[in-house]
Amino acid sequence: MTVIELKEKLIARISNTDDEELLDQISRVIDLETRMDEIYEMSPEEIEAVKEGIAQLDNGQWVSNDEANKMIDKCLGK
Repeated sequence: MTVIELKEKLIARISNTDDEELLDQISRVIDLETRMDEIYEMSPEEIEAVKEGIAQLDNGQWVSNDEANKMIDKCLGK
């Protein structure tokens, strides 16, 4: 299937649906693709949080993903 054929097929399917949730999701995916070229600039607070996280890693203050999931499950009473 060519790109043009795919576009036409998608346009037809979008035109024939009244599923608002589906249309919203499609819109979000297209918005994400559109913003891929934008450069995200972190706020001073975000930069500080990243620096803090790197310092914690350097000091050995971290847990594995499995351990973190166990901690979360414990907090949630699972």
